[in-house]
Amino acid sequence: MYKLLIIFLLSIAGVSFAQAGELPIKNAGFVPANIWYSKDPFFAGETVRVYTIIFNGSTYDLAGGVEFLDNGAVIGKTKFSLSAGGRVQDVWVDWKASQGSHTITARLVNVVGDGPNGKQAVSLGNIETGKSTRVVDLDPTVIESQSKAQEQKIADAKNKALGKAGDAISTATEYIPAPIKENVSIGANVLEKFRVGEGYQFQIAKENKANDIAVLKASTTTSASILQKSGNVFASVSNATEKPFAYVMLALLTVLQYFFQWQIIFYGVILYALYRAIKWVAKKIQNR
Repeated sequence: MYKLLIIFLLSIAGVSFAQAGELPIKNAGFVPANIWYSKDPFFAGETVRVYTIIFNGSTYDLAGGVEFLDNGAVIGKTKFSLSAGGRVQDVWVDWKASQGSHTITARLVNVVGDGPNGKQAVSLGNIETGKSTRVVDLDPTVIESQSKAQEQKIADAKNKALGKAGDAISTATEYIPAPIKENVSIGANVLEKFRVGEGYQFQIAKENKANDIAVLKASTTTSASILQKSGNVFASVSNATEKPFAYVMLALLTVLQYFFQWQIIFYGVILYALYRAIKWVAKKIQNR
């Protein structure tokens, strides 16, 4: 089986020609498009091991470095050393995947061989792997778990707020005459339930808008180079106007959420509005 692997590697190896001052070596370098991962699929935030394999079908011992790249940027380095005569070696680096589009490659650097004149730089027929392109997303199970936890947290806060409001209303109604008590209690409960319910809705809307902004950021990062190459002016302008509008909506939803969730602000505004309305009516009556 090992011999068959060596024969396969040797059969697909490229041919190279020597550059000035370099030792020409055939049948050595990367197996084309040979990138794989310690787990598949994987999601944003997870650390995976990125592998490739090097072979040496030449008559010289080789040594050097391997760089792994993500979208052209180095994400890790390692070393290799291969004896002559069809040896193979797998190499790897650990990589923490982020959300978005990634093109993973590896390349050989600073390779030297034991040539006729001792250690000297070599020119290999294949010094770079093929491309492994992946779009990394968030783990759906993690998103669902976090969403449920957040919804439960908001529901608990809502029930707690309703409980406190009910206790306060019950205490206050003990000192109010019975005919008035019923109407005031109903009105207060309706108003308080409206306040808490709207605060909850605006909080959910704010979180959804924040998620939309996160998606816009990711899409902007991953599509910037595509837009530049394609010259898609309309898509670029659309993306440029959509993000500021999303931030404005996020700010507005945040203000509305705090208005409804903070009792002192909500009832303070209502009382001030009632005060201004009563004062205006009283002034109109005096001027008659």
